[in-house]
Amino acid sequence: MKTMGLLHLGFILTLHSAVLWGAAVPLLQYAVDILLPCDYALLDSSMGGMGFTRQSVTLVLQNVTVIGEEPADALPNYHPPENPEMTVFLATADLAPLSFAERLLHVECEGEEVECEISPIYSQLFTAHIRLPELSIAVMARATVPIDRPDELANDKTVVPMTVDFLVSSSPPSQKRSLTDEVTLNCDVWSGTEVSVDWHLQKDGTGHRLNFEDSRITLQQETQEKKVASSLTIRQLHVHDEGTYICAVTSGQHKIQQILQLQIREPPHVTVSVSADPKTTVTCRTDRYYPLDVEVTWLLNGSPLTGISPITSSHRKNNDGTYSLSNFLQVPVPQTGASPDTYTCAVSHVSLTDPIMVEVNVLPEQADVSHTIILTIMFPVILILTSLFLWKKIQREEKKKA
Repeated sequence: MKTMGLLHLGFILTLHSAVLWGAAVPLLQYAVDILLPCDYALLDSSMGGMGFTRQSVTLVLQNVTVIGEEPADALPNYHPPENPEMTVFLATADLAPLSFAERLLHVECEGEEVECEISPIYSQLFTAHIRLPELSIAVMARATVPIDRPDELANDKTVVPMTVDFLVSSSPPSQKRSLTDEVTLNCDVWSGTEVSVDWHLQKDGTGHRLNFEDSRITLQQETQEKKVASSLTIRQLHVHDEGTYICAVTSGQHKIQQILQLQIREPPHVTVSVSADPKTTVTCRTDRYYPLDVEVTWLLNGSPLTGISPITSSHRKNNDGTYSLSNFLQVPVPQTGASPDTYTCAVSHVSLTDPIMVEVNVLPEQADVSHTIILTIMFPVILILTSLFLWKKIQREEKKKA
């Protein structure tokens, strides 16, 4: 977490009189002032508008409503110093209770990493982006005093009073799923004015508004006082569902976007076989994995294979967008009487925590028993024929004597 000198991540609690009964412990509705270390980010013209300059500032979300247990110690309201060490953006939020506000209150105690960035849009309008693990927040705020030089605000070390027009959150902002799974993308909007929410999908450099004629995709939107909860559910996921989903929130002439990432992670199916035509070959088939990158290594009797170079096919793309790959080894056959050789195909993929290990045995050569079988069958035949020949010869000699 960034150091702020004398200012540190903190919160100030102001208790309201409203008490919510309905749980074993009575819950209070109270207001908090949340202080966050932030970067003031400006486009750097010296880099052709492709980079940013960043300076440390403080963002105060003031009068944020929370519903929770009564805090042990109530602290006074935040009052900005007359001569702040850095610029303070003091944003008052007249919004419905924020579901994640209590988490922001305890982020310092829990040791969570928090990223905060605030930038001017135009005139007196600013956006702030706050990111915690599994939580992304975007804020649209308006300065209540004239701003002549927004690029100099961080250097001025002043207090900028603001009001929050609306706030958008997503939790989690990034998800990984397997094929045929179901996923729900959430986009919650807090606003004191009417807003509209649209969903878009951006992939491979192009974007389009989502088509809800697809029976797999369901949009649910619930409007409450000062809050809109929008959720997008996709069932029976396909590879082409992967991409960047954009929750676009519009209020009047102003728009803010919340970015949600969906990644498909399909583990491979691995099979190993042995064939002996014309040479003994061990084949490892790695089927129906996504994304593309996969690594295949071999072990011989538990140790890394050396001295034999495998032959690898090219990636084959299947009709469902997954990939398949085959890996071949031409191996020697153990001598007669030796132990079998155990070959292990180890497959690593981004969808796997540990490699998939599949093994197969190559049996030693068998002794040539064909001659033994022939002799075993022919010996009694020869013996019978010989005996018959001798018997007939004896019969002929006895007839001559008679």
